[in-house]
Amino acid sequence: MRPVERLYGLLGAHLAATAAAGETRCTRTFAVLEGILGRPLPATARQLRGHRQWWRGHGAGAPHCWYGWLRLGWRVEAVDLAAETVTFARPAGTV
Repeated sequence: MRPVERLYGLLGAHLAATAAAGETRCTRTFAVLEGILGRPLPATARQLRGHRQWWRGHGAGAPHCWYGWLRLGWRVEAVDLAAETVTFARPAGTV
């Protein structure tokens, strides 16, 4: 297992549990996400320039997105840098 898979798989497990509870949308603070990951988010996740690409990244250049949320059907709906929150959403009925 690659380090990025292990690390962001923790977030994936959290979102899987959220989905299992029937939620299709959830907002988490950066602090909560850092608690799940056990380390700070990268600076890019908080920067005015570059945060969109980090949170909404696709493909091989964004394995954190794949292991953290995309493979589970979640997507980033909104990022609020001032409030330090991110909202994830997934279509109802996504397996």
